[in-house]
Amino acid sequence: DENYLRQMAAYFSQLEYPYPPPARVDRNAASMKQGADLARRGDPSRKIPACISCHGERLTGAAPAVPGLLGLPHYYLAAQLNTWRQGLRHARAPDCMAEIAQRLAPEDVDALSAWLASQPVPVNARAPLLRLEPPLKCGSLEPRR
Repeated sequence: DENYLRQMAAYFSQLEYPYPPPARVDRNAASMKQGADLARRGDPSRKIPACISCHGERLTGAAPAVPGLLGLPHYYLAAQLNTWRQGLRHARAPDCMAEIAQRLAPEDVDALSAWLASQPVPVNARAPLLRLEPPLKCGSLEPRR
């Protein structure tokens, strides 16, 4: 019945399984620093906010709608950013990720996705509730009407 399904969902939602260690990403130190800088500080001169300003200080996302960025492979992260850059991926307007990704150069996408993919997922990676005001208007964070 419905109550039992809710109990099962609550039980499984509380389980925490450890993530495997991140795969080694072969990039030079300058590229990895560039990725870390974009994730942690962004690039104000190009109006690129830091990833942590939306995805959280630990980059584990923010409930209910901001995904975590750690524990994902380099090629997946790069593919997602590139599809936004090229206008092939969309979110509800205003599409803040498309706006941000279009400000990234191809080498930014590679550096950022390589750095993110090389970071371990922290223990207790559960996404906290979104409590910050995002740096851009973002349709996926606004309530549906």
